[in-house]
Amino acid sequence: MKNESRGASAGARASIWRLLIVVAVACAVTALTPSAPASGGPADHTTRGTVISVEALEHGLVLTRASGGRVFEYTTTGADGRPATSLGSLYLPKGKAPAGGWPVLSYGHGTAGLSDDVVSYTGWAGDGNTGDAYLSRWLDAGFAVAATEYVGIGTPGVHPYLNTRSEGAAMIDVVRAARSLDHRLSNVWVANGYSQGGHATLAAAALATEYAPELVLAGASAGGVPAGVADELAMVRPDVAVNPAPDLTVYTAYVLAGFRAARPDYPMDSYLSGRGRNLVDSAERLGYHDMLAEVGRTAPAQMVRRPLAEGTLLDAVRRHLGVPTRGYSSPVQIYQQSLDVVSPAPFSALLAQQMRANGVRVTYRMYHSPQGHAGWDGPLTDVIAFARAAVARAE
Repeated sequence: MKNESRGASAGARASIWRLLIVVAVACAVTALTPSAPASGGPADHTTRGTVISVEALEHGLVLTRASGGRVFEYTTTGADGRPATSLGSLYLPKGKAPAGGWPVLSYGHGTAGLSDDVVSYTGWAGDGNTGDAYLSRWLDAGFAVAATEYVGIGTPGVHPYLNTRSEGAAMIDVVRAARSLDHRLSNVWVANGYSQGGHATLAAAALATEYAPELVLAGASAGGVPAGVADELAMVRPDVAVNPAPDLTVYTAYVLAGFRAARPDYPMDSYLSGRGRNLVDSAERLGYHDMLAEVGRTAPAQMVRRPLAEGTLLDAVRRHLGVPTRGYSSPVQIYQQSLDVVSPAPFSALLAQQMRANGVRVTYRMYHSPQGHAGWDGPLTDVIAFARAAVARAE
């Protein structure tokens, strides 16, 4: 799918993987601080998920297995807990809805960038498109597909990349908005996403009961979850001479730009070199592949003038993007590629362990695609089977 990041080179993949395993083991020994469920703010839930505008998608933008598609703007909650808006798209299966309506898949896409130029629905459709193939499998399985773009992508403001509160809220409110557009949608829903979408899926699942009591979350399935971002950032320091694959520099720039959007009051520039400030600025406006060209051979170490682990930055980043380890009332499936260096397996395994310790019903599954993080669509058969079983239990 064009919105998913590409894997690192083979040499960088091996060396970075070994380093990340060491860091993850250290994290397991010291234990990561459990994250609390994201708070949705005090707003009345009846005002969230309100459709502001809607239009039919032109034929070329409709998934090949959908009976039709619409794009809409809806109200949700921003990173600061205040009202915000997001774009969403809705695709319906072909044929007649079952009694009680189609269950809804709330889909969270992977990292594309922070700018308004990376809205996903414009690039999903068409024969041979892996995004179309992925979502069409859900349609054929009897799910209506409601997909958020997240706050700030195609709507006002800078996208607060990986912000737990706003991603979770957007994933829930897109279901509310979609149901207001079509009465044939059930109040039973599931969440699924990979990479950034996996992060958003878990954020939504932990928030769902408090934030949307009128909806029934049957289950949540999250892949390639960026569960150890702050711990990966802890390795970024100016005296590390390694020059890994540019994907990690792009990722670092996006994370810092998203944090800055959520916390403009934080003095982040005190950590950044001139090159780092330029790349964080570029991250606000460039999509993933353009950012790869902008980064060139710049390593994360060249972005900083002091270690990111100094001071209070990483604690603030954890509050911004921490994955909840408690608060889930529905079963959760976490799936992981063993060769993933973007969202390494030791971090997601530790996350699942912490969730189980807090009483969460978690299934953790490992896959072994040589594509690593880019093997995002391989587990789809298992993911849909998990979702269908969850819906059957909830109905």
